[in-house]
Parts: sequence; structure tokens; C-alpha cells
Amino acid sequence: MKKIILTTIIFFLVLSGCVSPQKRGISNVRRSLVSDAKKYMGVRYKYGGTDPNGFDCSGFVQFVYKKNGLLIPRTVSEMENAALRVKNPKIGDIVTFNDPLHVGILIGGNKFIHSSTIKGVTIDKLSEKWYKNKIRGYFTFFF
Repeated sequence: MKKIILTTIIFFLVLSGCVSPQKRGISNVRRSLVSDAKKYMGVRYKYGGTDPNGFDCSGFVQFVYKKNGLLIPRTVSEMENAALRVKNPKIGDIVTFNDPLHVGILIGGNKFIHSSTIKGVTIDKLSEKWYKNKIRGYFTFFF
């Protein structure tokens, strides 16, 4: 009887989308993060912005993660403190920068997507001099 009840509960959680992203498969969630992030290309930068009317860098990252069922902190510092620092990041992980504090989502091919004060949501290369010299670290919320 307990098995039937548990199976029924899990079935309804799956149908309602309440099962954690880890249950959907981490690699699928990572790909979905990147795909969703790209949908907001060109959205303008807005200081303190947390929605498609305008994003700041951490508001953008938090918004995209939330769309994929992952609740993460709001600021760059809080994200770093809540995440696990990694040496071998994967797509969907975050990259942070110094001076000023900044954050973006890794999309593969040595690129990341972020909300830039000048271009809004855009894709840049980590190898570009400005970014390369200011990388603070790579972090994951998949642990």
C-alpha cells in the first residue's frame, strides 16, 4: 500500500513539474539553462533588473536558473558563497569576475552569456583580454 501511495505522489509531482532538476538529468538542465539564456539576447541592462524588462548581471543569472527550477541567491557574492568552486566548469556553471563584480553563465566554446552594462544580454569570449584578466572563479550549483 505504501508503494502505491509513494508511486502516486511521485507521478503527480512529475506531472506538476515539482521534481527537482537533478531528477530530470543534470546534463539536460545544463543545456536548458543555456537555451533559455539565449532567448533573452539583446534585453537591455537595467541596474537591479531581474526580469525581461531589463537585467543586471546577477538578476539575469538568477532569472534563468529560476526558470529551470533552481533557486539561487541574488548577488554575485551570495552566489559564490552558495555554490561550489570548480576547476573544470561545464556549460550551465557560472563564471565570476572582479572589478566590478560580475557574473555570467558558461555556454561552451570558451564563451559565456551575461548582461553587460553596454550591450545588455550578450555572448562574449572568456579569452577576451578584459574578461580573461578579471576572472574570479568558476562555480557550480550542481552538487
